[in-house]
Amino acid sequence: MKRYLAIWAMLLVITFSVTPTQACTLWAANGNAVEGGGSLIVKNRDWLPDHQQDVQLISPADGYRYLGLFAMDGAHKGLKAGINEKGLVVVSATAGSISVKERKGMAYTHGLSARLLKECNSVEEAISKTDLFVGPQILMIADKEKIATIEIGPEGNFSVMVKENGAIFHTNHYVAESMLEFNHISGTSSQKRYSRIGELLNNISEKVDLDTFIALSKDQNDGPDNSIFRTGSTPNKTRTMAVWAVAIPQNNSPELYIRILNPNESEQVLRINPEDVFNGKLFLNK
Repeated sequence: MKRYLAIWAMLLVITFSVTPTQACTLWAANGNAVEGGGSLIVKNRDWLPDHQQDVQLISPADGYRYLGLFAMDGAHKGLKAGINEKGLVVVSATAGSISVKERKGMAYTHGLSARLLKECNSVEEAISKTDLFVGPQILMIADKEKIATIEIGPEGNFSVMVKENGAIFHTNHYVAESMLEFNHISGTSSQKRYSRIGELLNNISEKVDLDTFIALSKDQNDGPDNSIFRTGSTPNKTRTMAVWAVAIPQNNSPELYIRILNPNESEQVLRINPEDVFNGKLFLNK
């Protein structure tokens, strides 16, 4: 009897630990999967609608300049996606299969995405920075040659998957076999979004371009709380706050699409050449 009570108590802990995930959906394609070659990468950024976002150009004293999407206020300020002047893109997602309480007690590399953008000129250089892979999170990175997923778990565990042809996708739980043990929580939204973006990518029979991926970012197949584009079933629930999509051609300049959905503001959409910002031909509004 005590054994069954213990099992029931464990199930209750697991069930009531599953809070709405502060989540994101990431996907990318490269090489012969992309019209004209090169790479495509997208992040649908999902979070509580309790803050504002902005796009900023960062020019560090040392290292590469980068253009980034930033949360400007709220409890989790900072860089959420970026592209540097060498054409390296870094986007991130919460490792929501580890509880917030657990994650808060773990060591982290502060500002990992910003460091990779500042210090690295390619996917190869970024994935070599294994000493920085500390603290649970999921990264997806791209340059014109390659795309990669970096799953980072606790206690120095991580997994890197690099692809030169085809597509990759991710949400908020670990999928690499060596990382499955760190899925302490099974999040419904993460599982549904992972299945849906995988289904959409697998059903594409032709080579993809930026417009194809922008269309995927608008998918609402699984309702307000579990879709790739989330609207939230109540005004205070997690929703899609921004879309960051980049095309990195083999022989031309990158193209950046940004859709920002700040609370109590009109939707903003930018479609720009990041090199125009780096070269001073285009100035972002303050």
